Amino acid sequence: MLLALVVEVACAQFQFEIPAGMFEQLHGMPGGGGSRGGRSRESVPSGIHESFNWLKATEWNWNSWRNVRFGADGRFEAPTPDCERGQCRWSTDSKTIYILWGDAGLHKMRANKMEAEEGTVLSGKRSADGERCSAKFLSKDERDEDLDLYEVLGVDDEADEKEIKKTYRKLSLKYHPDKCKGDVVVGEEMVSCEKMMNRVNLAYEVLGDEEKRILYDTGGLESVKEGVDDEGGGGGMDPFSMLFGGGHQKRRGKRGPDAKVELAVALEDMYLGNEVEAQISRRIVCRKCAGRTDGKCASCGRCPNEVRTVQREMRPGMIVQQQEEVPSKEKCKTEQTTLKAHVERGMDAGAEIRFPRMSEQLPGQIPGDVLMTLKQKPHPRFARKGNDLHMDMVITLKEALLGFSKTFDHFDGHSVTVAQSRITKPMEVKRIKGEGMPIHNFPSEHGDLFVKFQFKMPIDLTPEQKRLVDQLFPLDAY
Repeated sequence: MLLALVVEVACAQFQFEIPAGMFEQLHGMPGGGGSRGGRSRESVPSGIHESFNWLKATEWNWNSWRNVRFGADGRFEAPTPDCERGQCRWSTDSKTIYILWGDAGLHKMRANKMEAEEGTVLSGKRSADGERCSAKFLSKDERDEDLDLYEVLGVDDEADEKEIKKTYRKLSLKYHPDKCKGDVVVGEEMVSCEKMMNRVNLAYEVLGDEEKRILYDTGGLESVKEGVDDEGGGGGMDPFSMLFGGGHQKRRGKRGPDAKVELAVALEDMYLGNEVEAQISRRIVCRKCAGRTDGKCASCGRCPNEVRTVQREMRPGMIVQQQEEVPSKEKCKTEQTTLKAHVERGMDAGAEIRFPRMSEQLPGQIPGDVLMTLKQKPHPRFARKGNDLHMDMVITLKEALLGFSKTFDHFDGHSVTVAQSRITKPMEVKRIKGEGMPIHNFPSEHGDLFVKFQFKMPIDLTPEQKRLVDQLFPLDAY
């Protein structure tokens, strides 16, 4: 196993990987980066416990010195070079706040009360030397608050793309700078028109994009920010920068595995084209159910463990980043989902229909696709070979000798006539052009129909019939 090692030297940052076996050697060895005073390394939580959600997006006065900020995405902002380079982070367990503050190292803090309000104080010490530190609450910054984007637009979380677009257009006119000035009341909150316009833009940016919407539904805005595709850094309005302060690194979101299923389809559906429903069972993430067991969350259980990056401080300025499996804070359930497969005219067994992002959900991941492979059901009359159809037709001995004309209805209701005006040989095959399957992607063209004739022989002959056959067909006549 390899560990990602981040070492800070002066004002530069170097990142490299070391074998896991060397990790222990680096601790405590002379000249090898051992901790001051023989201090052993400490494991730092990778995430923010739900009991500390109130701490997100808050500003504090640190040691009566300067102001610091706890970002909702785990960033710790302070007026020091390392934090300005984005190297400072914060996380919590259920009781303690952990701040990885660059050269200053790990700080462990506790709050006198679990509310973002006047009088709340954080107190603790720096792990490297035990120096005491404290911070007083100043304000809660709404720049990256935990918005409910569905509430911003005023739509249900089952709203389709058309409804979301319609609502966005209506709200974008309502809060447009030319029409909205000053502050407006939104629910119980007083919000500036500019901020409300930014929220509406963000809500549409996320909910109007299928992949971003899934990331939001399964992991919130933090997952969306982490999963936004790199678009080359072009210009134009960026709702994320407006609401979250910009500067976030864009990278492609993690994608889950695809799922493969089979769908048995009637030959008639392949001939005519049809929409066929199929039921699949899949895991979904229960939206906004983390830490809840009531209402719609009652049927949800904990999601599978997640792989996250855990940061461990070796000494001030030296942080190990290691991926490990951790319990998920989100909740999941299994549900039956109906997929509507559009079977196109001429599709054959083995054809694949793709349902984007309909595979199992995991928090913070874009689901993989469901790949549905068509399997043809047996048909009582026809057998299919490529674009051609094959069938057996039973005729009597009389019809074989004297000729015949037979008619049957095809899948689309038109009549097909099979006729012979001459003697038909046993197992003879007649080809009828253009009466096979429509050719996929060229539905005006068809394959052919091949008819194999099977004789229906009499079970027995009367003496008179035998005499007549012998008279009409002497043995030496052929």
